[in-house]
Order: sequence, then C-alpha cells, then structure tokens
Amino acid sequence: MSLLASRIRRELSSWTSLAFSLALLEGGVAGVLIKNGFSGQVSDWLLNLCVAIATGAPFYSNLVSFIWVKISHGKNKAVIVSNLAMLCCFATIGMSQISFDALGLVVLIILLVIARVCWSGILTIRSAIWRDNYPRHIRGKVTAKLATLAAFLMSIAAISAGWILDWKFEAFSWLYAGFGFLSLVGAWQYRYLSVRHHHKRIVDEKTNQQKVSFVDMFRLLKENRPFGKYMLAMFTLGSGNLMFMAPLIVFLNEHTELSKISQILITTAIPLALIPLAVNWWAKLLDGNHVFRFRAIHSWGFVFALLLFNLAQVTNMSVLFFIGAVFYGFAISGGVIGWNLGHNDFVGKARPMDYMAVHVTLTGIRGLFAPLIGISFYQWLESNQAGLGQFALLLPLTITSIGGILFVTFDRQRVKGKL
Repeated sequence: MSLLASRIRRELSSWTSLAFSLALLEGGVAGVLIKNGFSGQVSDWLLNLCVAIATGAPFYSNLVSFIWVKISHGKNKAVIVSNLAMLCCFATIGMSQISFDALGLVVLIILLVIARVCWSGILTIRSAIWRDNYPRHIRGKVTAKLATLAAFLMSIAAISAGWILDWKFEAFSWLYAGFGFLSLVGAWQYRYLSVRHHHKRIVDEKTNQQKVSFVDMFRLLKENRPFGKYMLAMFTLGSGNLMFMAPLIVFLNEHTELSKISQILITTAIPLALIPLAVNWWAKLLDGNHVFRFRAIHSWGFVFALLLFNLAQVTNMSVLFFIGAVFYGFAISGGVIGWNLGHNDFVGKARPMDYMAVHVTLTGIRGLFAPLIGISFYQWLESNQAGLGQFALLLPLTITSIGGILFVTFDRQRVKGKL
C-alpha cells in the first residue's frame, strides 16, 4: 500500500468514526432535542433562543480559530487534532447525563459549545494537514471521499436519533453515550496519521517566530483584495444560510404535525444523505475551476432550497419541506468542498492556516449573530400576529440571493482581469 493510500485510509477510519458524535451535535438534532425535551421548563422565548444558540454553535465557536493557529504553531498537528476530537467525544458523552430542567438546559448548551469550539480547532488545523498531504489536483476528490462516507454515517446517526426520540425520548442518553464512546476510537487513531514534510514544517515554524494575531489575520483581507472579495461574498451568503435553520426548527415544531423523526429528516438527515450523492460532482467542478466560478454556480442551490422552504411554510404543503431538504443537501455537499478548500486558491506562497483562520473566524462572527437575528425576526412576527412566523424565512432568502449575485459579479470581474 502506498503512503498516500495509507494516509487516506487513516483519514477515512477516523472521520467516519467521529461522524456518529458529530451528527448528535448538529443543530437540527440538538435543536429538536432542546425544543421537545425542555418544553415547559423555561419560557418559549428562552427555549427558542436556545435553539438558535444550538444551531449557531457550529459556527460562532469558530471565533477562536486564530487561537488554534497559535496553539498548533511548531507542534504535531495530527496529535492536536486527535486531542480536540477526543474532547468533542467526551462532551457528547457528558450530554447523555443531563436532566430535563433549567439547569440541564444550561449544561447542555455549555457542553455543546465546548464541543463546537474544539471542532473549530479541528477544522482550522486539519486544512493545513490536507494541504500538505494531498496535491491540489486531487485535493477535492480526497475531500469528497472523506465527506461522502462521513455524511452517510451522520445521516444514519441522525435518523437513529429521530427514531429514538419518537420511540422513547428518555433513551436519548444511551444514544449520546454509545455514539460518544464509539467516536473516541477514531479520535485516538488520528494521532498516528503521517503528515508529509511534517518535521521540516515544525522546524520552519519554530524558526519563524512571527506571532499571529486577530488583527494580523484580518490584514490579509486588505492586502489580498481577491480574497477580501471572496470573504465578503461568503459572509453574505453564509449569513443567510445560518439565519434560517432556527426559525425552521421552531416552525416545524409549533405549526406542523410532523413527527420528531420527520423534523430531523428535514433539518439534518436528508441534507446529510445528499452529500454522498452530489459531492463528487462538486469536487470535479472545483478541481477544474477557480473557486469564484465554483461559488457563482454553487450559491444558487442554497437560494432554491430556501425558496422551497418559504413556499412550504406559506402553503402548508409538508412535501415541500422534504423537497427543500433535498436541494439544501445538494447545496451543502458543494459547501463541504468549497468551505474546506476554497481559500487555497488565494494563498500563493503564504501560510494556508492563516487564510483558513480568517475564513473560519468570519464564519464565527456570522454564526454569532445570524441565528439570533433569524429567531428574533420569527418571534417578532409571531408577537405581532400568530402565524406570521411563516414569513420569517423571506429574510434569509433575500440575503442568500444577494450573496449569490456577489459571487457571479466577482467571477465576471476575475474573468475580465479586474479583480
């Protein structure tokens, strides 16, 4: 077996094992757990706010990504990723022991945020490992392969969670504990991944005493104007995408008769199941094109999905929720590729972790406010008149559409040499 094949095999083993815990940390699953498990324990407004916090946790936790760059400087990055992944697993196991009262809700949110903060470090550091281990012309295909199996298992895990919550809600504790311990295996294995030119990179980083700060990283946005425009369009598109999930979860729970498993299918399981089916197509598109062209095409998948969710809420046609989830999954499958690799088209001879850290931190900023704006808009509409919340998704639809337009505009500027 070649060294490259061995690395890919280790990656597959680790990330597929970790998929079981990660599925339970997804906003769609955690949101349904919160909305149903703690109903009546706190006010509806506070409960819906916690749903927004849960859906935003995978993103606002990225605000500390620049810290991970410092921590990993001159150190074994595979070991750091392994340690962070193990902490994610322990947080998942801890969530299995919560009680369904106000204190339990606080503990659940804290553990969820801790897990997601650790995951932000994994994403930041892992991008440097992938850049070293996999050449540009196959990086998209390797990422697609890793995402395919992980997404499939995450979908299965999410469906299992929905089925168990419908069957016997209290049994969720066995699910979280079991999946947490299962994922520990993959987390531990990752520390043995070989990284190409690893020792040379550690020596170079120790020699280079340049300190990375929050301000230094954002200087990249000014110095690298194409990257700055890419981040502007990503920030706009991503803000709309992060704004809709919390009000969608709340709407499904409060205004439809859909079962818990149906709610999880729409918000988590179906989108994840679509990743294996579409990710290879998106990988080929990215491998053969600049990321601006990729995003100019890819963005409209999110726009169409949000349009369908809007129609579903306004018309009360439940089938449209499921169709919208299919298109959302199609768009997410491209996001998996573009989010992990897109910044590499702007790096040049610079350090890829610096660019990824900027990208991840900006994701954290929009993750901090977008879900809260989305749920606040929903609550405001409902407070004016019961049922008006069905129009809450018009706001994220508008913002996401603007993001798509920006990508098309910037891609045309790139083609004309005006970037």
